[in-house]
Amino acid sequence: VEKLKVMSDNRYEVVLANTEESKKIHYKLRYQIYCLEKGFLEVDKLEDEMEKDPYDEKSIHFLVKSGNRWIGTFRLVIDHLGRLPFHKVSIPDSPQFIQGNLQVAEFSRLGILRPFQKLRNSQSLHESSSIESEIMPKLLHAARDYCRANSIDHIVFLCRRSIARVLNQFELQAQQIGPAIFHYGPRIPYAINLTD
Repeated sequence: VEKLKVMSDNRYEVVLANTEESKKIHYKLRYQIYCLEKGFLEVDKLEDEMEKDPYDEKSIHFLVKSGNRWIGTFRLVIDHLGRLPFHKVSIPDSPQFIQGNLQVAEFSRLGILRPFQKLRNSQSLHESSSIESEIMPKLLHAARDYCRANSIDHIVFLCRRSIARVLNQFELQAQQIGPAIFHYGPRIPYAINLTD
Protein backbone atom coordinates (compact mmCIF):
# COMPACT_ATOMS: atom_id res chain seq x y z
CA VAL A 1 0.00 0.00 0.00
CA GLU A 2 1.41 3.38 -0.99
CA LYS A 3 1.02 5.63 2.01
CA LEU A 4 2.15 8.88 3.54
CA LYS A 5 3.12 8.49 7.18
CA VAL A 6 1.49 11.04 9.47
CA MET A 7 2.47 9.88 12.94
CA SER A 8 4.31 6.92 14.41
CA ASP A 9 5.62 5.56 17.68
CA ASN A 10 6.80 2.15 18.83
CA ARG A 11 3.33 0.58 18.83
CA TYR A 12 1.11 2.48 16.39
CA GLU A 13 1.46 4.14 13.02
CA VAL A 14 -1.14 6.54 11.58
CA VAL A 15 -1.10 6.94 7.79
CA LEU A 16 -3.14 8.70 5.14
CA ALA A 17 -5.29 6.35 3.09
CA ASN A 18 -4.72 8.31 -0.11
CA THR A 19 -4.78 5.58 -2.76
CA GLU A 20 -7.61 3.40 -4.05
CA GLU A 21 -6.05 0.36 -2.40
CA SER A 22 -5.61 2.01 1.01
CA LYS A 23 -9.14 3.47 0.90
CA LYS A 24 -10.49 -0.01 0.22
CA ILE A 25 -8.71 -1.26 3.36
CA HIS A 26 -10.21 1.70 5.26
CA TYR A 27 -13.78 0.94 4.12
CA LYS A 28 -13.41 -2.79 4.84
CA LEU A 29 -12.16 -2.09 8.36
CA ARG A 30 -15.11 0.22 8.93
CA TYR A 31 -17.43 -2.57 7.78
CA GLN A 32 -15.83 -5.02 10.20
CA ILE A 33 -15.93 -2.59 13.14
CA TYR A 34 -19.21 -0.70 12.62
CA CYS A 35 -21.31 -3.48 11.10
CA LEU A 36 -19.96 -6.78 12.42
CA GLU A 37 -18.42 -5.92 15.78
CA LYS A 38 -20.55 -3.02 17.02
CA GLY A 39 -23.73 -3.64 15.04
CA PHE A 40 -24.25 0.10 14.52
CA LEU A 41 -25.04 -0.23 10.81
CA GLU A 42 -27.06 -2.81 8.90
CA VAL A 43 -24.93 -5.40 7.12
CA ASP A 44 -27.38 -6.31 4.33
CA LYS A 45 -27.46 -2.74 2.94
CA LEU A 46 -23.73 -2.66 2.19
CA GLU A 47 -21.98 -3.97 -0.89
CA ASP A 48 -18.58 -5.66 -1.10
CA GLU A 49 -18.22 -5.67 2.70
CA MET A 50 -17.25 -2.00 2.65
CA GLU A 51 -18.89 0.67 4.81
CA LYS A 52 -19.21 3.99 2.98
CA ASP A 53 -21.44 7.05 3.03
CA PRO A 54 -21.86 10.20 0.90
CA TYR A 55 -19.49 12.19 3.15
CA ASP A 56 -16.54 10.03 2.12
CA GLU A 57 -16.19 12.02 -1.11
CA LYS A 58 -15.15 15.13 0.86
CA SER A 59 -13.15 13.27 3.51
CA ILE A 60 -9.51 12.60 4.23
CA HIS A 61 -9.13 8.97 5.30
CA PHE A 62 -6.64 7.53 7.75
CA LEU A 63 -5.54 4.05 8.77
CA VAL A 64 -4.01 2.87 12.02
CA LYS A 65 -1.39 0.13 11.96
CA SER A 66 0.07 -1.96 14.77
CA GLY A 67 3.08 -4.01 13.69
CA ASN A 68 2.14 -5.43 10.30
CA ARG A 69 -1.64 -5.33 10.86
CA TRP A 70 -4.19 -2.64 10.03
CA ILE A 71 -6.23 -2.20 13.22
CA GLY A 72 -8.30 0.95 12.86
CA THR A 73 -9.64 3.90 10.93
CA PHE A 74 -10.83 7.46 11.20
CA ARG A 75 -11.63 10.22 8.76
CA LEU A 76 -11.76 14.00 8.62
CA VAL A 77 -14.83 15.33 6.79
CA ILE A 78 -13.79 18.76 5.51
CA ASP A 79 -16.62 21.22 4.92
CA HIS A 80 -18.43 24.26 6.28
CA LEU A 81 -20.50 24.09 9.44
CA GLY A 82 -24.04 22.96 8.71
CA ARG A 83 -22.96 20.51 5.99
CA LEU A 84 -21.23 17.93 8.18
CA PRO A 85 -22.58 14.56 9.39
CA PHE A 86 -22.26 16.03 12.89
CA HIS A 87 -25.22 18.35 12.20
CA LYS A 88 -27.66 15.52 11.53
CA VAL A 89 -27.66 14.71 15.25
CA SER A 90 -26.30 17.79 17.06
CA ILE A 91 -26.72 21.54 16.73
CA PRO A 92 -23.92 23.62 18.28
CA ASP A 93 -24.97 26.43 20.61
CA SER A 94 -21.51 27.96 21.05
CA PRO A 95 -21.48 31.40 19.34
CA GLN A 96 -18.26 30.65 17.44
CA PHE A 97 -19.80 27.51 15.89
CA ILE A 98 -23.16 28.94 14.89
CA GLN A 99 -21.71 30.74 11.84
CA GLY A 100 -22.33 28.63 8.77
CA ASN A 101 -19.31 29.80 6.78
CA LEU A 102 -16.68 28.44 9.19
CA GLN A 103 -14.69 25.66 7.52
CA VAL A 104 -13.91 22.82 9.91
CA ALA A 105 -12.85 19.18 9.93
CA GLU A 106 -15.18 16.68 11.56
CA PHE A 107 -13.30 13.80 13.19
CA SER A 108 -15.47 10.72 12.68
CA ARG A 109 -15.68 7.01 11.87
CA LEU A 110 -13.08 6.24 14.50
CA GLY A 111 -12.90 2.49 14.88
CA ILE A 112 -10.37 0.13 16.44
CA LEU A 113 -10.69 -3.65 16.01
CA ARG A 114 -11.96 -5.32 19.16
CA PRO A 115 -8.82 -7.42 19.91
CA PHE A 116 -6.87 -4.16 20.25
CA GLN A 117 -9.25 -2.62 22.78
CA LYS A 118 -8.54 -3.44 26.40
CA LEU A 119 -11.44 -3.59 28.80
CA ARG A 120 -11.60 -0.95 31.50
CA ASN A 121 -9.77 -2.06 34.64
CA SER A 122 -12.49 -2.40 37.26
CA GLN A 123 -9.90 -2.19 40.06
CA SER A 124 -9.12 1.45 39.34
CA LEU A 125 -11.56 4.18 38.45
CA HIS A 126 -8.64 6.32 37.27
CA GLU A 127 -7.47 3.94 34.54
CA SER A 128 -8.98 4.49 31.12
CA SER A 129 -9.35 1.94 28.38
CA SER A 130 -6.54 1.57 25.85
CA ILE A 131 -8.44 3.33 23.07
CA GLU A 132 -8.97 6.38 25.29
CA SER A 133 -5.62 6.67 27.01
CA GLU A 134 -3.24 5.40 24.35
CA ILE A 135 -4.64 5.40 20.82
CA MET A 136 -7.20 8.24 20.76
CA PRO A 137 -4.75 11.08 21.59
CA LYS A 138 -2.35 9.83 18.88
CA LEU A 139 -5.14 9.84 16.31
CA LEU A 140 -6.24 13.35 17.22
CA HIS A 141 -2.63 14.56 17.18
CA ALA A 142 -2.36 13.17 13.64
CA ALA A 143 -5.65 14.89 12.70
CA ARG A 144 -4.41 18.14 14.27
CA ASP A 145 -1.15 17.97 12.33
CA TYR A 146 -3.00 17.36 9.06
CA CYS A 147 -5.40 20.26 9.70
CA ARG A 148 -2.64 22.69 10.63
CA ALA A 149 -0.72 21.77 7.48
CA ASN A 150 -3.86 22.48 5.43
CA SER A 151 -5.02 25.71 7.14
CA ILE A 152 -8.03 24.22 8.91
CA ASP A 153 -8.47 25.87 12.31
CA HIS A 154 -11.07 23.69 14.03
CA ILE A 155 -11.82 20.01 14.56
CA VAL A 156 -15.31 19.04 15.75
CA PHE A 157 -16.41 15.63 17.00
CA LEU A 158 -18.89 13.74 19.17
CA CYS A 159 -17.54 11.67 22.05
CA ARG A 160 -18.07 10.59 25.64
CA ARG A 161 -17.06 13.03 28.37
CA SER A 162 -14.36 10.59 29.55
CA ILE A 163 -12.57 10.81 26.20
CA ALA A 164 -12.60 14.63 26.33
CA ARG A 165 -10.96 14.47 29.78
CA VAL A 166 -8.21 12.22 28.40
CA LEU A 167 -7.64 14.57 25.45
CA ASN A 168 -7.25 17.53 27.78
CA GLN A 169 -4.53 15.62 29.63
CA PHE A 170 -2.67 15.34 26.30
CA GLU A 171 -2.86 19.10 25.64
CA LEU A 172 -5.77 18.79 23.20
CA GLN A 173 -8.17 21.23 24.85
CA ALA A 174 -11.66 20.07 23.88
CA GLN A 175 -14.39 22.68 24.36
CA GLN A 176 -18.02 21.57 24.65
CA ILE A 177 -20.00 23.36 21.92
CA GLY A 178 -23.51 22.00 22.42
CA PRO A 179 -25.82 19.94 24.62
CA ALA A 180 -25.36 16.23 25.29
CA ILE A 181 -27.21 13.88 22.94
CA PHE A 182 -27.79 10.15 22.56
CA HIS A 183 -26.12 8.82 19.40
CA TYR A 184 -24.84 5.23 19.71
CA GLY A 185 -24.74 6.00 23.43
CA PRO A 186 -24.38 9.30 25.30
CA ARG A 187 -22.28 11.78 23.32
CA ILE A 188 -21.27 15.42 23.67
CA PRO A 189 -20.23 17.73 20.80
CA TYR A 190 -16.73 19.12 21.23
CA ALA A 191 -14.35 21.29 19.25
CA ILE A 192 -10.60 21.77 19.32
CA ASN A 193 -9.40 25.23 18.29
CA LEU A 194 -6.08 24.74 16.52
CA THR A 195 -5.20 28.43 16.66
CA ASP A 196 -4.85 28.31 20.46
